[in-house]
Amino acid sequence: MFAARHNFGVIDSIKPEAMGTPGKRIFRILVDGSAAAAATLWVEKEQVYGLSVAMKRMLEGGQGGGRGEPDFPRLDPAALGGGSREALEFKVSRLGLAFGPGEEHLTLFFHDEREEPEEEGEDEDDEEDEEEPKVPPKLQVSVTRTQAEAFIRESLEITASGRGTDALSRHALVAAGKVDPNRNGYFRH
Repeated sequence: MFAARHNFGVIDSIKPEAMGTPGKRIFRILVDGSAAAAATLWVEKEQVYGLSVAMKRMLEGGQGGGRGEPDFPRLDPAALGGGSREALEFKVSRLGLAFGPGEEHLTLFFHDEREEPEEEGEDEDDEEDEEEPKVPPKLQVSVTRTQAEAFIRESLEITASGRGTDALSRHALVAAGKVDPNRNGYFRH
């Protein structure tokens, strides 16, 4: 279920980055693993924001969270092993998250857009196929709680810095603490 083709194990650093002018920026996630392991993951702004919000919910809620949150998947200790030493670069199509192991590590899964199956049409009979991915993730990395918190902070900062007028940008500004719509009425509810 959680077997990626490249497993970096616990990495040294993970950093979101935005390049370009607001409104025309491109985003990537830079992963620095052990020795020769590194990855440049090209992502959309929505993916950076969504990943940081999901990670924040996981860290705040723990297993279940007691607030009606779903239980997050858990990995066994072998998932931290890693051992891949490749330099990868690809555009991310889908992301996944899991606790692993314990509450002090999060494991991230990245799927390569080029390896995703073509969607011909939506059949009602394909519901079983949607539950189980046809292609395993290309990359798996594990981060410590401290690394995850730094990634969340940086991600919210760069997604909020574009100052767009769309709902995603407004939510990013609020999440980053730059705007308090309840206090200053900056956004309509």
